[in-house]
Amino acid sequence: MSGMGDYSREESIFGFSGPVARIIAAAIILVAITVALYSLPERSSEWIRSREMIRKLYLFPILLSAMWFGARGAASSTMFATLVCGGLAGNAWPAEVSSQVERVGEVAVFWLVGALSASFFEQQRRFIGQIEVANDNTLLALASALDVREHNTGVHSQRVADYTLRLAREVGVRDKDTLDVFWRGALLHDVGKIGIPDKVLLKPGRLSEEEWVVMRNHPEVGARMLRKIEFLRGPSEIVLSHHERYDGEGYPRNLKGAAIPLGARLFAVIDVYDALTTDRAYHTARSHTEALIKIRGEMVTHFDPSVVAAFAKIPFEELREIAKKNQTPLLFAAPPVPSLHQVGSVLSPGS
Repeated sequence: MSGMGDYSREESIFGFSGPVARIIAAAIILVAITVALYSLPERSSEWIRSREMIRKLYLFPILLSAMWFGARGAASSTMFATLVCGGLAGNAWPAEVSSQVERVGEVAVFWLVGALSASFFEQQRRFIGQIEVANDNTLLALASALDVREHNTGVHSQRVADYTLRLAREVGVRDKDTLDVFWRGALLHDVGKIGIPDKVLLKPGRLSEEEWVVMRNHPEVGARMLRKIEFLRGPSEIVLSHHERYDGEGYPRNLKGAAIPLGARLFAVIDVYDALTTDRAYHTARSHTEALIKIRGEMVTHFDPSVVAAFAKIPFEELREIAKKNQTPLLFAAPPVPSLHQVGSVLSPGS
């Protein structure tokens, strides 16, 4: 499992990432402006205008805080600027009435800008969220249509997408954008089958060599489709690579080991697990434990061993809840059903 967290692609500042990095960045800017303000001569008339310009720089962290954290962030930064400019943090309050009015006006502008920018960015965030929901609902409809076309897979696409998301968190991925890419890539993994004729895709028996050539085109067909859409270019890499094998014997590019995108390595385990634990035209569903033993037998050749080890740490009850959510009875095994913690020793490499 070492190194799995490296795939979390959050921006970092001084070793911190996500909200922590943003808090640090805002704090550094606020402190830097304050230090610059205090470094000017205390009672030098020629620096009065310079002090006014420096105080106006507080608008920058206020806007950043509003964009990153909404109303609370804007209020926090504005309060800091108010304390400094209001003479409550060591910055002398002016004696002249005109200067006092000007200082109050500056503080009022801080609060006005903070309130307006927080409102704007929160509305923008809600709007973007609505667009993302609409996009994902469209993708779900497309995936459902593909599942209906390919009989006996049920809600396979949505189920494996949810499994993949859970496994991604298990290996240490925390960045929301990366998790979205993994979920969408898993959901649309078979979108390229749109281009596969029914006589090949729905053939009940074994495929001929010529038919396999046609079938193996679907990762490339799907990736080409998704690359034409900006927000699906990341998921297209999972679609292109979801039939690669850890030993390099997969297709279409014969990628090996870490050269296979992490999302595709996660999905490889999930896809086989789902196929084994659901009824298909060519077999009846196996039990949870049987599926894990089967996956363990193909480590190093088919699967990344560290991904299999991570999968073994997910409690079985969580997998069952995902399956139930997607209308799938998991699993057909006599009770008590062992958890993945209980079978972890069976799956650990070298056992």
